[in-house]
Amino acid sequence: MSRRQLILFSILLIVCITFLALGEQSKLYLSTRLSAVLLFPVKTVTDFLHFLTISNARITELETLVNQLHLENSELKKRILLDTTEFKTTKYELLKAQIIGRDPSNINGYLYINKGKEDDVKISQPVISINGLVGKIKLVTGKYSVVETIENQGFAVSAVDINTKIHGVVKKKQNLIFDFIRIDDEIAVGDSICTSGMSEIFPQGILIGIVKKIEEQSTLFFKPVYIKPTVQINRLTYVYVISNAETDLSPRLIPIGEAGNMIHPPQ
Repeated sequence: MSRRQLILFSILLIVCITFLALGEQSKLYLSTRLSAVLLFPVKTVTDFLHFLTISNARITELETLVNQLHLENSELKKRILLDTTEFKTTKYELLKAQIIGRDPSNINGYLYINKGKEDDVKISQPVISINGLVGKIKLVTGKYSVVETIENQGFAVSAVDINTKIHGVVKKKQNLIFDFIRIDDEIAVGDSICTSGMSEIFPQGILIGIVKKIEEQSTLFFKPVYIKPTVQINRLTYVYVISNAETDLSPRLIPIGEAGNMIHPPQ
């Protein structure tokens, strides 16, 4: 036994003998003080875990509120432009859903979430995150649903440039583009693009992306406008389903010209 071990053993032995020699009152007093010291780390960890639980719940509550305020703010702007006297906004109900899977063949095109018919999820309901538009509900089963995202080839949504009020359609081809923008339309890099509200599915004012590149030199009537989505699909762990958005699934038909031709507007 080394000298250090011998000293430690002697100290522990003296402490034990002293404790045994103490009376009942002294033992109770000493035990109370020692237990408070020994249990301090356990109490600290317990309090910290309780704090984390409360913090996560508060974060979810605040994120839901932010999304609701974005949507209601956009609706108020629309009503002001229409010079309406009714300022009652729709109280959007947001259902938080966790991403439980991804399509291996199209990893960012489709997401699986842990909410379904049992949670009153319906086909074509909009899906958003704190940063903007994610997509829409494509398929619903009892316990889960499939979300078609803006990263899926062929996805399209009516959109508008917030700065210039120029309307177009955001499409996913090889890249995410703001389509049907004429050559003489004033679109600038850095402009924010959001949903226009000209849809049976998506409310107005959901942020989609930021203009990152414009090909000014074009011989076509329209110029390619590329946008960077504000939502990074491959980093999402949960999303919000707008459960009370107006979703009329029957396509709208708009007559064009004297010939009475019909077109289906984008969603």
